[in-house]
Amino acid sequence: MFELKVREEERDGFIYKIMDMDLGDKKEEIYIKLPISEKQYLTDLYDPYVVFNIFKMMSIGGECRIRGKVSKSLLDNLEMFVGCYKVWLPKQCKDITIIADEEVDEPKKLNNDAVMCFSGGLDSVATLYRHCNGLAGRNNRNIKKLLAISGNRGVIENVEEVHEVRGGRIKKMVSDMGLDVTFVDTNYYETDTIFSKLETFLVVYVAIMMLYQDTYNNLIIASDQFIYYDSINVDGRGSNPIVNKLLQSNRFRLITDGEFITRIDKINTIKNWKLAIYNMLACDAPLTKDNKCCGTCNKCLFTKLDLIFSDANADLNLIYENTSTDLNNYEIIGDNYIFYEEILYYDKYKKKVLDDESRKKIKYLIEKNRHPEYVKKINDLEKSNVFNLLTIFNFKLFAINNNTGNITITIFGIKITIKK
Repeated sequence: MFELKVREEERDGFIYKIMDMDLGDKKEEIYIKLPISEKQYLTDLYDPYVVFNIFKMMSIGGECRIRGKVSKSLLDNLEMFVGCYKVWLPKQCKDITIIADEEVDEPKKLNNDAVMCFSGGLDSVATLYRHCNGLAGRNNRNIKKLLAISGNRGVIENVEEVHEVRGGRIKKMVSDMGLDVTFVDTNYYETDTIFSKLETFLVVYVAIMMLYQDTYNNLIIASDQFIYYDSINVDGRGSNPIVNKLLQSNRFRLITDGEFITRIDKINTIKNWKLAIYNMLACDAPLTKDNKCCGTCNKCLFTKLDLIFSDANADLNLIYENTSTDLNNYEIIGDNYIFYEEILYYDKYKKKVLDDESRKKIKYLIEKNRHPEYVKKINDLEKSNVFNLLTIFNFKLFAINNNTGNITITIFGIKITIKK
């Protein structure tokens, strides 16, 4: 059983859109918190809340009752969205029938104004720059609203980190483009789920942007995947070129910007915007006490390589706590191999940036992290409490012996070896 009702509360200068869900055996409450000044822009339709909870509905299955008005064209697309995930994640996703109190779908001519999610990372920085400078081709839109969203499931997406730490950098970059940013919070992280953050993050961001669909008919999300057959990943990543096209209705268009360019291309696009080069937040860890990116998390590792191979001439010492780019330290990269595939693509088809040794090392990393034997070891480690606790603090945990295949975990100088 699934039933969704939405109510609204105003307090302390904020408006809360509260989703009350009856799941049969329990009830859940999720809110979206916005400044009260945003009230005039928000839709009365239930469209955003249906998208927000689509994975919750798939995990339960059966009839899903929505106690409000929903766009018919959105429900048509969501039926195909669900179909994709039933194929990709058959153990988690069940068949559902969404039944709204009322289905509406008046024809609408879309304007060129846009709302965009802005995290301050490389993808969103490049997208903002492209649209503000007319570089996005026929899909170029007038960005009128930027949203910085906290409350998703990542360790860097808590309210304090987004508002107080990263917020300073975000404000600095968007103001340089002549724009403001609105901070939006949700308690989504408090809810139970059987899905990973990578699978569900997109619907949360799109749903929150959909609150503005009546005012800004274009929703822009920066692509985090380059469309290349060796690097694209659909079953484990919620943002991909198949389902993204299904998260829209006749009332708005979702534009996934930057799907056709690599991360190196994106850096080259913004290379003259030095304020962004030195303030972008391409790091999966909280900023250090010196206000730098850690330099050791997976995102920092491949972004450092992207910066070196680009034309930006960036000083890594001003960006990272750990500036090392020694590929011998890049042993376990997990599904981040897709970003290293981008580097190989750039090297082969755009500009030679790799020497033979580096090219072989990157190919070796990709193959090793794709190999089922290593994937199983990585998954087993990720399930352990010790691994989960220590990865939050971004310690360098792994080094794999290339000859034996053994995994060595180094914690505070103490080495633990897991034999092959």
